Amino acid sequence: GFSLVWCMVVFSPFLVSLSPEEANQFLSRQRRANQVFEETKQGHLERECVEERCTKEEAREVFENDPETDYFYPKYVACVDKFGDSEKKKQDLVTCVHNIPDQCSPSPCNDRGTVRCEDKKGDFLCHCFTGWTGARCDKDVDECSKRNGGCDHECNNTIGSYRCSCHQGYMLVGRQMCNDVDECEDTSVCGTARCENNDGSYDCLCDIGFVYDNETKTCVDVDECVSGVCAEECLNTPGSFRCFCDGRQGKKLGQDLRSCKPITPCLSPSLKRNSRSLYLGRMFSAVPVVRLRFRRRIQTGFSAEFDFRTWDPEGVIFFAGGHLNSSWIVLAMHHGRLELQLKYGTVSRVTSSGPIVSDGQWRKISVEEQGRSLVIKIDREAVMKIAVNGDLFTLKKGMHELNLTVGGLVCFREHGPYVLRLCLSTVVFEWRWLTGEDTSIQETIRSNDNMQCFGTENPGAYFPGTGFALFNISCGTNLSVQLNLRPTSAIGVLFALVYQDRVPLSIALADYHPGTDEWRDFVLVSTGDAIIASSPAPLCDGESHEIQVVISGNQTMLLVDGQPGRSEDAEVPTALLTQSSTFIGGLPDDVSLVSSLVSAPYSGCMEVSVNGQSLDLDQAIHKHNDIRSHSCPLLDSHQ
Repeated sequence: GFSLVWCMVVFSPFLVSLSPEEANQFLSRQRRANQVFEETKQGHLERECVEERCTKEEAREVFENDPETDYFYPKYVACVDKFGDSEKKKQDLVTCVHNIPDQCSPSPCNDRGTVRCEDKKGDFLCHCFTGWTGARCDKDVDECSKRNGGCDHECNNTIGSYRCSCHQGYMLVGRQMCNDVDECEDTSVCGTARCENNDGSYDCLCDIGFVYDNETKTCVDVDECVSGVCAEECLNTPGSFRCFCDGRQGKKLGQDLRSCKPITPCLSPSLKRNSRSLYLGRMFSAVPVVRLRFRRRIQTGFSAEFDFRTWDPEGVIFFAGGHLNSSWIVLAMHHGRLELQLKYGTVSRVTSSGPIVSDGQWRKISVEEQGRSLVIKIDREAVMKIAVNGDLFTLKKGMHELNLTVGGLVCFREHGPYVLRLCLSTVVFEWRWLTGEDTSIQETIRSNDNMQCFGTENPGAYFPGTGFALFNISCGTNLSVQLNLRPTSAIGVLFALVYQDRVPLSIALADYHPGTDEWRDFVLVSTGDAIIASSPAPLCDGESHEIQVVISGNQTMLLVDGQPGRSEDAEVPTALLTQSSTFIGGLPDDVSLVSSLVSAPYSGCMEVSVNGQSLDLDQAIHKHNDIRSHSCPLLDSHQ
């Protein structure tokens, strides 16, 4: 016999979900545990219901429970009815009866989602793989619906499973974790730009003033000038820009480095004029500043008397006489002394005598025909007495005529090669051309300040802040420039070499240093817009200062009052120095603003030496008429 085992049976399909690994382990354990019991039950069934026909009660004794018995017995009766007691069909009956208790034959479970089908007492249990559910393991489990399946980023449900994926810029670690990808480990990802990794991505960064080009993987310069950032001229530079204001129009750069503001002088020179004086240096072209014609009915000897002072050793004071073939005289300065050039009839002569008079001291000069002699006096002492044969007045159509030009020549320049720049000044009653027959010109001078001399002066050239002086100097690759100056403005071009529209060298005063971004007074030595030497220089104090610049090859030395400045690592275009024109005190209008850091003309007194040679502005190729070559007004504080 066998013992009865009581157990509780659930009359519905069972559901167990296992992973494939768990399912294999479970199957192994279950088979070992049920093997003996199943073999015992099959033995009872064979003996009770196959070898003999059994009743329902006898079947109950085999299964020991009602659910299995109730399931088995109707099917058992159907097998007996079908195959009967025929010995021939006995094996079919055996097979039919043996298959009745097995609820898993055939398996009612979904093959894809089932680990195994477990036969229960009148029922079956489908053991599901992980990811499947339902009584027959035929329903997919959506793992993503609960806590996103445990995925860091995206959960993608699949049939019977799921898959985690990461956003762009991340990589999957394990099944669920997403870690940032450091794209910058690939040195080519940003090309020439700077790569900066960030969470899930990266940035290709450029310096300020540049923008990244995705196609070329390079940093491309931004042309800020196209957006009108500057009030006047704009120069785009790599990564930045630079604004320029027209100093020739009296403007300078504002502290925002974009706007323009007026240049204001730091000192005021004493520009008061002497209305009883005549300035002979006003017309640089040597055109006379005064032209007079005297006509007499009777023969008269020539006489002239005037007070004058000058620092100029060369030039014409006046011409008196007739036409080329008649008699004439030219009183001039040569080597600092009075010189007389004359032609009476067929006799020509040049005579120089007397003391040095180009020392800025006032002197009274007189020239007079006395009989057959021409007498020249300095401070009423005769320094020249020349015998002549003839008269300066020329008889023409019954009238005795004489032409007088002051400060230059008209028709006789070949006989007077010197050009004088001086002041001719006197009290009215002491200034007498032909015993005072010049009252009209005196009135003209009184009404025109430009024809008058400054009331108080010192030696030196005066630059009023307009124009320039132009020289053609062969500098070579080695250059030495010495400047002695008393500026009245902290901004201005002192010395410049210009080649076409370029400025290979400039020495200038400025109130801003673009290299150090400092706002104070500087001396800047530059080539184009690049600084090659600089020094802080508060020179607007009314005193005289010395600036020395020496260029030797690619080396630049700057001295301000003997103190060395700072030299920069910038190459000097020495090849252009030999081809350049020399400008003193300013730049020409056809040079663009962006060609030099400073464009404003210099204002103040200055003396210039180049390679050891002092420059006489009277010898310039061109000089603005307002620039005075040898006389500079005193400052108001020095009056």
